[in-house]
Amino acid sequence: MPATINVSQASFDTMTMVSPLDYYDRVTLADFPESDPTGRPGYYLKNLSNLNVSVLPEGAQIALHLNAGDSAVSFPSDLRGCIFEHGPNLPPEYQAIISYWSGTPTNSNAGGAAYYQCPAHEYHVSLAALEANPDLISNWISTPLIDALISEGIVVSIIGLNSRLANASDDDFVSIMLPIDGDLVCLDNGGFLTGQSYRTDTARAEHIFLKVSEVRQSPNPDAIFIDILRFEEVDYGMYY
Repeated sequence: MPATINVSQASFDTMTMVSPLDYYDRVTLADFPESDPTGRPGYYLKNLSNLNVSVLPEGAQIALHLNAGDSAVSFPSDLRGCIFEHGPNLPPEYQAIISYWSGTPTNSNAGGAAYYQCPAHEYHVSLAALEANPDLISNWISTPLIDALISEGIVVSIIGLNSRLANASDDDFVSIMLPIDGDLVCLDNGGFLTGQSYRTDTARAEHIFLKVSEVRQSPNPDAIFIDILRFEEVDYGMYY
């Protein structure tokens, strides 16, 4: 069962509002200051229908703060974009780790994801099943007849937590700030599938919390990967 990503009530409210909307509906909301969600906490966290999210419990104890720029947190360019299960250079246990923390991707393996693979892990994903049965083609419903799509967006890497949480209670939480690089979450962003570095010196950030017990139960507490940040092209459909 996937772990739970905890967020503030304000972030959860934004995620709940944005989740059922497509790109055009969000643009319409953004036309009016009173309904514009783009500046609200949680706007760049992924779709609630695919991510196991809960509101941080009241009175939660924070055992560790990972602020923007902390060396434990990074946004690797070689884990950005569509990654399928047999990627040739994946980190050890990547599929188990990303599935534990992120659940399933928003998009399917039966749409255009195979054409937008992360260059570092690209390989020939056979789409013969789609050629044999075009009814399987779908942006949202995957098929077991094609290699699994295991991540698709801006993956957050968090390393070395085990020792830093040695004295923490299982019920404590880790607070993590995720800077938002506007150049890589926007529509028509040409640098997404390049080696362009992710900027962490930005004014905008999202805030998530991980429960210590779930860190300890994860496939590798010292190597956490979360496909957590939503970028406009995932929902817009043009990317796939």
